[in-house]
Amino acid sequence: MTHRGRAIFMAIVLAFPAAAQTAPEDRLTQLEQKLQTLLEQAAELKQEIQQLRGTAPASPAPATEPAAEDLTAIDVTTPAATPETPAAQAAGTPEAAGSLTDVATVENPTSAGASKALNPDMSAIGNFVSHAGDNPEGRAPAELQEAELALEAFIDPYAKGKFFLGIGPDGIDIEEGYAQFVTLPYGLTAKAGKTKATFGKANTWHTHVRPWIDQPLMISRFFGAEGLADSGLSVSKTIDNPFNTFVEATGEIYSGDVEHVFGRTSDNDLFYNTHLKAFRDLTENSNLEAGASWAQGTLPSDAAEGGGHNRFTGVDLTYRWKPLSRSIYQSFVARFEGLANRRADFDRTLYGFYLSGDYQLGQRWFTGVRLDRADAFDALGRSTDRGLSATLTFWPSEFSQLRGQLRRTKLGLGPSFNEVLLQLQFSIGAHGAHTF
Repeated sequence: MTHRGRAIFMAIVLAFPAAAQTAPEDRLTQLEQKLQTLLEQAAELKQEIQQLRGTAPASPAPATEPAAEDLTAIDVTTPAATPETPAAQAAGTPEAAGSLTDVATVENPTSAGASKALNPDMSAIGNFVSHAGDNPEGRAPAELQEAELALEAFIDPYAKGKFFLGIGPDGIDIEEGYAQFVTLPYGLTAKAGKTKATFGKANTWHTHVRPWIDQPLMISRFFGAEGLADSGLSVSKTIDNPFNTFVEATGEIYSGDVEHVFGRTSDNDLFYNTHLKAFRDLTENSNLEAGASWAQGTLPSDAAEGGGHNRFTGVDLTYRWKPLSRSIYQSFVARFEGLANRRADFDRTLYGFYLSGDYQLGQRWFTGVRLDRADAFDALGRSTDRGLSATLTFWPSEFSQLRGQLRRTKLGLGPSFNEVLLQLQFSIGAHGAHTF
């Protein structure tokens, strides 16, 4: 090999390691540059996000050349923040700025009364009764004895409106129709319209509430088939006491026109009624309710002493037993109610009462007995009617009821007779609860 060839060979051998060493260093430099570029881009993205959120950190703005004055620009001065002006609004931040998409939904408070004002609770209750026996008073073998239509709703936040219409073989009758005011001061409640007088217990019940098919003799003999009901005003108040007892006093004034009971011969011949009720829990399974009633009006004009007084005094007791552990299977209710009647056209006091007991045999089965006694007054004087009844009731559901009743009645001036009564009661619609 010549001298020149050796020189070239040595140059190649010495340059190769240098080239091999330079290549990795260049690659690292390129990677560092790319990383730096990515970090700068990430910083820019973060800054843009912060600006969009309105939380961009304050940073010195880059120096720029002064711009020429814009004569069309409008100078807006931002007011300082005050209690009436939030800081965000005063600063003009994005939160203070409105947007077409920033729509707030305002939910007005709903009122149960408002929702029912134009859509009252409506219901219909049918009472079909069949009869077999030798009752001299006369009964149809089978009839739809009554269909009760009820409409109930809040009139406004201060009062409820209730109507109960009875439709029977003799036509349509307004059993009750009144406005009940529930927000009066001093703990008062009031009813204005036609109502059943708060005299005892049985007189206040509608047909479908009674635990029997018929009325006790005491009610039918003294107050008639429809009971003591009239148009007027009723005011009630609960009385606070230290005896852990619920006490309620009721005073009522009526127009004074109840068929065969009271009659109005002048504008001042009104019918007055008062009732005092006390309710107390005896144990966790039982309670006792006691009441006293007094009513007075004017005898109707067809009475012997038309225009004289007709006065009633009554007492009622109700005992309830329902064990908590078996409340849907067992219960017992005992009732007693009695009254005394003083009339201007008779020199003796007339009396009447009933005594009953109802026992729950199972979840859907009930049985009961009732003893009746009532004096009757006519042209021949006073006589006493007596009765004894037994009932058996089956509830297929909350909306239907089957009941059978055996009844023996002994008239004071007439014969004794036996009867069998069968009842089918059914309801549709929303029917509010009656007074306990």
